Amino acid sequence: MRMMDNNAEQQFVEPPYSNVMEQLLELIREYMAPDEIDLVVKAYQLALESSGDIIGTSLCPVPPLDYALAVTTILAQMMHVDAIGIAAGLVFESVDAELLFPEQVEYALGGTIARVIESMSSLNILERKKLKATTGAMLAVQKKQLTSTKKEREEDGSISSIESKKPRVREALRRQQSETVRQMLVAVADDPRVVLLKLAYRLFAMRLICNPGYPQAEAQKEQDMLMEAEELREIYAPLAGRLGMFRVESEMQDLAFQVLEPDHYNWVCTILDAEAKQWCSYVDRVCAILRSEMGSLGLRAEISGRVKHPYSFYKKISRNVGNVEAFEQLKKAADVHPVHDLLAFRILVDITTDCYVTLGHIHSLWQPKEGRFKDFIANPKPNGYRALHTTVYCLNNQLVEIQIRTQEMHKMAEYGVAMHWHYKDIGDTASASAKELQFWLRQLTEWQQDLHISNVSNAEFVEAVKDELFDEQIFVLTLEGEVKDLPVCSTPLDFAYRIHSEVGDHCAGARIFSEADGGEHLLSRMVPLDYELKNGEIVDIVTNRNAHPTHDWLSFVRTDLARNKIRRYLKTKEDFIK
Repeated sequence: MRMMDNNAEQQFVEPPYSNVMEQLLELIREYMAPDEIDLVVKAYQLALESSGDIIGTSLCPVPPLDYALAVTTILAQMMHVDAIGIAAGLVFESVDAELLFPEQVEYALGGTIARVIESMSSLNILERKKLKATTGAMLAVQKKQLTSTKKEREEDGSISSIESKKPRVREALRRQQSETVRQMLVAVADDPRVVLLKLAYRLFAMRLICNPGYPQAEAQKEQDMLMEAEELREIYAPLAGRLGMFRVESEMQDLAFQVLEPDHYNWVCTILDAEAKQWCSYVDRVCAILRSEMGSLGLRAEISGRVKHPYSFYKKISRNVGNVEAFEQLKKAADVHPVHDLLAFRILVDITTDCYVTLGHIHSLWQPKEGRFKDFIANPKPNGYRALHTTVYCLNNQLVEIQIRTQEMHKMAEYGVAMHWHYKDIGDTASASAKELQFWLRQLTEWQQDLHISNVSNAEFVEAVKDELFDEQIFVLTLEGEVKDLPVCSTPLDFAYRIHSEVGDHCAGARIFSEADGGEHLLSRMVPLDYELKNGEIVDIVTNRNAHPTHDWLSFVRTDLARNKIRRYLKTKEDFIK
C-alpha cells in the first residue's frame, strides 16, 4: 500500500487538470460555492497522488482515477451531489484498491467523508464475498454443461444434478441481494450520500458491461450482465425513482431492458427510430404553438418535448395489448399509433402562480382528458416532486401529456434527494417535501429495529419494505393534507399502520372524503377495513380503544409492514395469555 507523509500539513497546488476533471469542475461550478469546490479539488489531488500513475488491468481495464472521475461526473451531472459526496467519490477508488489509508482520508478531508467511504467499503466487501461464491457456482454449472457430452451426462446422471443446482444458485443470489439491500437501506437512513454513490457506481458499471468493446471474458461478462441487470431493475432503478432521481431511474431501466430482454429492446428501438422523424416534426409544431401562446400571456417559459424512453414506451404498449406472454404475439397485437401519452411536453415558468395560469390557458386551447389532471404542487409526492400534470387532446386529436413546473421544481425533479442535502434543507426549518423525506428515512430505521426485534431474516426484511419502496404507488391524503404513498390495492389498515403502529392497532374503520358542488364541499362515507384505496382519496382513520388486530386482518392487508405488525401484536397477546 502506498504511504504518504502526513507529518506536515499538505500543500495543495492547483495542477493542470485532465479534460475529464475540467468537465467535472465545470459541472460543480454551476451549483457549488468556492469553498466547496476547494474541497473537491483537494480530494482530486489526493486521488491523483495515490492512484494517478496506476493503469488498468485485465480484471479492471479502467484505471482507478479514470473510474473515480466517471462516477463523480454522474454524481455531479445527474444528481447534483454536494461537495462531501463528490470528494468521497473521487478518493473511494484509491481506498478500495488499497492505495490510500482511510486514516489519510480522514486527516486530509475530514471525518464525514471518511464515514461515507467506510460505509461504501462495507457494502462492497459484503457484495464481493457473496458475489464470488454465487458467480463461481453459476460458472461451474455452465462449465459442466459445456464440457460434457449429452451421453456422458446421461450416463453419470449429471443432467439432473446440474438442474438441481440451478435453483440453489438462484437462491444464493437472492440471499446475497437481500443482505445487500438490507445494508444499503441502513446506510441510506444514516447518510443518503452512501446510496447516491452506490447508484452512480452501479450506473457506470452497467454502462461499461453493456459496451461491446469492454474487455472481459465472455462467460464472465454474460453472468455479470445478467446479475447486474436484474439487480438494476429490481433494486437500484426503483430506489432511484423513490429518491426522486428520474433521469437515473430511466437510464437504469433502459440498460436493464437492453440486457434482460434484448429482442424486445431491439424491437422497441426499431419502432422509435422508424417513427422518430414524424414525431420530431409533431413535437416541433406543438412547441412552436406553446411558445407563441406563452408569449401572448406575457410569461417567460422554457418549452421542450420528447418521446418517452424505450422501457417506458414498451410498458405502455404491453399495458395496451393486455396479458400476452409470447413475444411474437405481442408484436402482432401491438399497434403503436393509438398508444397514448408517448409524447410528453414540459413547460418551465418562473413562479408557482404562472403554473396555474399556464394550465388554464392550455385547457382553453386543447380539451383535457377527464381524470388525467394531477396537482403535485398542492400535494407533492413524498420524494419532493412538485408539478402540474395534464393530458390533453392536442394537434390531430393526439393525446399528449404536459408537465408544468417552476425552475426550482424542475431542479428537484432532475436531481431528487440530493437537493435537500446540498441546500441544507434539513431539521426544523426544512420544507414540507424534505420533512416527508426525513420521515421516510426515519421509518427505514424504525422498520430495521422492529424487524430485528422479531428476528426476521434478511429476505423477510427486504420483502417487508419492498412494497413501500419499489412497487407501483398510489398517493392518499390525510385530512390535514399530508400525502402518504402506498402500494396499489392498499387498504385503510395499510394506511393506518403507515401513520403509526398505535393507529393501526386500534383502527375501527375509515372515512373517505370526496369533493361535491364543484369542489366547494366535501362528502364523506364510511368504508370497511378491506376497502381498496384509490389514488388521490382523502382518508380519515376512525380509531377505538377497544379495537385490536385479529387473524382476519392478515387476509386483506396489502403491505408486509402492516402484516408483520399485526403478527407481532397477535404473538404478544398469545404469549400474555399463556
